[in-house]
Amino acid sequence: MARTEELAASGVGALAPARPRAKAAGGRRRLAALLVGVLAAVVYPIPFQLQGATYFQTVGFLVLINAMLGVGWNIIGGWTGQFDFGPQVFFAVGAYVSAVILERLGWSPWLGMLAAVLFTVALCALLTYPITRLRGHYFAIATVAIWMIALPVGSTWEFIHGSLGLFIPFKVGKNVFEEVLNLQFGGPHKEMGYYYVALALFALVLRLARVVQSSKFGFYFQAIRDDQEGAEGIGINSRVYKVIARCMMAAVFAVGGVLYGMWALAVFPDQVLDLNWGTLPTIAVIVGGIGRLWAPLIGALILIPLSQAMSTTLWAGPLAGRGIDLIVYGVIIMLIAALRPNGLLSLPWGRWAGRLTPRRTPRP
Repeated sequence: MARTEELAASGVGALAPARPRAKAAGGRRRLAALLVGVLAAVVYPIPFQLQGATYFQTVGFLVLINAMLGVGWNIIGGWTGQFDFGPQVFFAVGAYVSAVILERLGWSPWLGMLAAVLFTVALCALLTYPITRLRGHYFAIATVAIWMIALPVGSTWEFIHGSLGLFIPFKVGKNVFEEVLNLQFGGPHKEMGYYYVALALFALVLRLARVVQSSKFGFYFQAIRDDQEGAEGIGINSRVYKVIARCMMAAVFAVGGVLYGMWALAVFPDQVLDLNWGTLPTIAVIVGGIGRLWAPLIGALILIPLSQAMSTTLWAGPLAGRGIDLIVYGVIIMLIAALRPNGLLSLPWGRWAGRLTPRRTPRP
């Protein structure tokens, strides 16, 4: 009793309630930031639609699709610690499977997306299990080798028309409901329609990733990343869970490939197997903070507008074809590695936001 009175007199006891209050204030700030972000994402394309500026809607669509791909890559690269430099293979597989189903069977695009995901996951498991014996840069080299094999296959395989590609038949919807069912939007609201579909799919993938992160899969993935021998010592089959993590990534990339193919109404090998479909999501995760759930979105919000700006300015003139965009991406990675290796989300945003929030004067 005397000890309690001494602590109360010294003011130590007054610090105890401060921690729950600070935690609650941090939770309120995060909720407010989330609500503002959701509102901004929903409202974003409307002013451009009214002005007829579809270019910025396209940029928003590409931000969302790359952020979604980044969430998928974060599962294998951030949580499991296995750097994959060939995820664009699964992006292409998803796009091709859906396009073949639409062209030759006439299925609904949503059924085509489901079939593309299932086929891509099965193919990923088949390709990944043999290379799970490899670690570190050897695993990364193996994923690059798979991509390099896929390039000539996509360009020469007659079943998918080789380098001529596949064209997706366009169906005119009578109303918005039919356009959503057909996953095809026409006229002046095409870009806005695909933007909102990409927003919905990104939100779904982000939510599922959050569920995975807090499940036993998430803990097993991180255990393998932190100490593979220790994880195996407590009964975790590292090879199996590496395959599961990469299959989850492949499923996300397949969905992205289907959506991009429907947006472009065509699938070409040099288009869907382009290096940027693996590079940009990976760099987005690194910029935001590898292993963090929201990192891909933060990185994509920076990289994709920059990428589009460089595409419009560097594809013409004396710098065309000089690889300046790759140099810029390399500089960004070096700056992040040197100045903030844990990404932008590791900055003390909560403390800075707390300084901007007016403090309440304590009651006497």
